[in-house]
Amino acid sequence: MISLRTWQRFGVAGLLGTLLLLGAAWAHLVWLPRQQAWIDDLGSQARRTRHELQATVQPSQAASQAMAERTPEQAWQGLWQTLPGADQRVALQSQVLAQARQQGLAIDAVQYTGSKQAWAAQAGSVLWRQRMVMPVQGDYGALRNWLAHMLKEPALSIDSLDLQRGDVMSDQVKARVAVSLWWRRPERARP
Repeated sequence: MISLRTWQRFGVAGLLGTLLLLGAAWAHLVWLPRQQAWIDDLGSQARRTRHELQATVQPSQAASQAMAERTPEQAWQGLWQTLPGADQRVALQSQVLAQARQQGLAIDAVQYTGSKQAWAAQAGSVLWRQRMVMPVQGDYGALRNWLAHMLKEPALSIDSLDLQRGDVMSDQVKARVAVSLWWRRPERARP
């Protein structure tokens, strides 16, 4: 044990130096390993989520082979035929919001933007894109399930996803999700 006289020789500067040295040792031996374990855990969760999302959208091997044998024009024609008509647009929008509610997610507002895609006209019909931008709050697992469910819909694409987690120990996230809904409509009709 260090005597009082030795501490007096150290003075304030020596005492502060010793405290800083002890703090650095604690950070190196305790705090940094915890932070590294937390970063590794987040990376593992990200890889697992990426794998799960890829597994939900990968077509079967037979379907992949059939797709590979088609020309781009045949593939476009096949996709064009699967797109819903303009009369189903409200149902598509409602379905996106209803699925979020079913998962327990809160959507406070939705920003809509629509436009005709001039490059995709087909014999009297045009391709219409309705973009929905939504702030979403809820459980991370529920958000992941909602996104995976939306990816199964051929007339929907996820344009962007921004996630924020206020507390690293919480499963609650805030996200900004932008999706596009696609449908066919007659060329002269209004959306």
